Amino acid sequence: MTSSEKPLFNIERISSLLLLTESLLIFALAIYMVALGFTHDKDWLPFLSVTAFAFIGSAALFALARGIREGKRWANSPAILANLIALGVAKYQFEAGAYWLAVPISTMAVTIIIAVLIRIKNSA
Repeated sequence: MTSSEKPLFNIERISSLLLLTESLLIFALAIYMVALGFTHDKDWLPFLSVTAFAFIGSAALFALARGIREGKRWANSPAILANLIALGVAKYQFEAGAYWLAVPISTMAVTIIIAVLIRIKNSA
């Protein structure tokens, strides 16, 4: 392959785009939770804690997407860990019968984990 040819699948690009998608989905969820704050009665401390966690998680996934895209090795382990946590969330969604939510979460998480592991293998 010459230097002008690009591979069909760039694993860093795929991983980065999937992490960015996760970041945007979590950000949208956080915005939705803010909107719920204006319309529903709730216990404020748990509500604000979960909302803040969603915004922080979104920012962290965005940073991981940038790190993966730029080829930074520090982003590998946190990206895998975040998606192992997502698999735990998907497990509870499966148990609750929310398959419409569990299947996409599982698919995206497994895809990212595999892509990052391939990235680690290729960089070694």
